[in-house]
Amino acid sequence: MERDLSFIERVEVTPTAASFRFSRPRDLDFVAGQYMLVEVGPGLIHPLSLSDCPAERGFVEFTKRMTGSAYCERLLALKSGERIKVRGPQGSFVVSDRDGGLVFIVGGIGITPIRSILKEMVATGAAPTGMLLLYGNRDREDIAFADELAALSLPGFRMVNVLEDPAGMAGAWQGFISPEIIREEVADLPGRLFMVSGPPVMVKAVGAGLASLGVDEGRVRTDVFAGYE
Repeated sequence: MERDLSFIERVEVTPTAASFRFSRPRDLDFVAGQYMLVEVGPGLIHPLSLSDCPAERGFVEFTKRMTGSAYCERLLALKSGERIKVRGPQGSFVVSDRDGGLVFIVGGIGITPIRSILKEMVATGAAPTGMLLLYGNRDREDIAFADELAALSLPGFRMVNVLEDPAGMAGAWQGFISPEIIREEVADLPGRLFMVSGPPVMVKAVGAGLASLGVDEGRVRTDVFAGYE
């Protein structure tokens, strides 16, 4: 279904990413982890994950890395009250009440659907215990929603940062999310359900790494952020 949404505000998330909030129609329902096709002008359409959660009724939010593209420049130029078109929601990168042993492996702005999922768990009080978030970024400033994620009140939830440059970030791994890091941080590998979200190269590498660790592909769900228009 196509809808018109009214722009509310932009919120800076990192030096290179921002959240864009729009009015939420009463009939717009979605499942945490889904995305919408967001059209901001003629020929300017891009799939964006919803970074808010279904329990937040005041607005819908999309968070995007700013690249200087025509799409990003149009987003940055939006004025309060200006209207855009969206289609959806779409996508099956979601969790259910039956899913346990969750491990989220995320690269960069791939955090958006995961943030939605985690915030919905907090809002509803329905969360499996012992969840782990492995979050890869360039450096400390590049960690989107860092304080919010670190403060999540979920049973046994743990966030581990993996940074190319870990300066000033105690407890962070240096480098990229590798099979060695996964093996070190994740107990009971065969029994876990892995949610992998990020750029195509990262998702592919993590998938290969999980396979090398003996994780069945049926226990891996992926969300590929192809392109950064």
